[in-house]
Amino acid sequence: MPDKPHVCLIVDNPLRDLEGLVLLGRQLATKAVTVTLVPMYEQGFDVPALRPDMVLVNYTRPNNADLIKSYKRAGILVGVLDTEGIGGKNPDQFAEMVKSVGCTDLVDLYCVWGRAQHAAFLRRGTVPAALLHTTGCPRYDFCAEPWRAALPKPSIEPGYVLINTNFPVANPRFSDSSSDEEDAMVQAGFSREFARQFIIDAGQAYRSVLETSTRLAKHFKDVQFVLRPHPFENIASYDVLTKLPNFHVRQDGTSLEWISGARLLVHQNCSTAIEATMLKVEPLSMEWFNTPSLRLDAATRVSRGAGSESDLIELVQQGLDGRLPSVAKDTEQFRQQIIGDLFTAVDGANSSRVTEAVLDAIAAARGGKRGGASTPPQPSLRGVAAEAIRWALGYKTSSALRRSYSPPENERRRLGKAFAPEMVNSVLQRICAASGDGRIFFAQRVTGNTRRMSRALSGASLQLTEAV
Repeated sequence: MPDKPHVCLIVDNPLRDLEGLVLLGRQLATKAVTVTLVPMYEQGFDVPALRPDMVLVNYTRPNNADLIKSYKRAGILVGVLDTEGIGGKNPDQFAEMVKSVGCTDLVDLYCVWGRAQHAAFLRRGTVPAALLHTTGCPRYDFCAEPWRAALPKPSIEPGYVLINTNFPVANPRFSDSSSDEEDAMVQAGFSREFARQFIIDAGQAYRSVLETSTRLAKHFKDVQFVLRPHPFENIASYDVLTKLPNFHVRQDGTSLEWISGARLLVHQNCSTAIEATMLKVEPLSMEWFNTPSLRLDAATRVSRGAGSESDLIELVQQGLDGRLPSVAKDTEQFRQQIIGDLFTAVDGANSSRVTEAVLDAIAAARGGKRGGASTPPQPSLRGVAAEAIRWALGYKTSSALRRSYSPPENERRRLGKAFAPEMVNSVLQRICAASGDGRIFFAQRVTGNTRRMSRALSGASLQLTEAV
């Protein structure tokens, strides 16, 4: 390309997404791309100020539709790498949800995680075929070499039994009531009836997992247990478990990091069961209190199901003794199929595929080969007002004004999604060591080279630079 392209990567939840996006950023940077990691809640300030060639957003939903429209009106290409790439009960439901609540007619690139999503998006007409790419998700590159070597070592001696929970609706970290969670589900495309039933069932399942976790730890007194709540769960609700001498509750690190050090994974309806099969760790599913509204077919079918608490205890004992029988042939076949359908492949090349798709989209736009709406629609009146306030007041004043009226849970949510240069540089150090190419990159805050830009920028976005 004649000029060095600039790509902004939107980071939704650092605990879940940061490492994969840092790997993607490094892959782009090795191709002579300027890369900036932008916190999701600061993108309205930083992306317009930086004016990159492309912004790779974390999804298309009603809450970022105005931002996407403003980016397009500013001449910025919009790509999507959905952080909830296997959301919904099945690929068609996910494709329909994205189509119905997003603004996919404005995107220049859409990267889906697997073959099933690609086929569903085409069936539903969610995104034009020319803009749709099956890439996989960069964070799952850490399941394969060379990037598996870049996984950090868990802070607890390997060999523990890992319990992953998935109750952000019943045990929310960032909101104060179930009604808030119900509204959020409805806004995401679910019916209110389904949302209410889901919340009721999730609450019962959450309490059952607490009880089962306690009994497991008391039964296997010489075994260490680690419970890892979903990133959007309230970790304090599990404090009762930490009183057990062989129990740990951790919300730091990635799910892959913790699975890699585990003997077994115990879960219910958690997609990390598929991650466990990628890492050759056996997933055990608590099925005796599962319900139709909660059940995620893929997570259940890749797992060894326990129909009762005594069944689970027996499976855990077999796993600890190394005498679990081979899984049924249809389960093994399903595991291989679902990885391709939902995640493309366990080959360490997802970030490379996204990189190629991004570069192709930028090249096509520069060559005049990529169309799109000649006059993108105006943002809503609320979006126009928010954009005007950001532009007129700058970041510091706008943020002070927001804090004066914003509910406390919103501010907690923002703080929970912040990331520091030290976090990114720690990841970069591990990735650079694993890459074997001898190239070293580091991240530093973007502050702007003019007074107006400095006033507009949050100071929270980080740009990758190669050491010379």
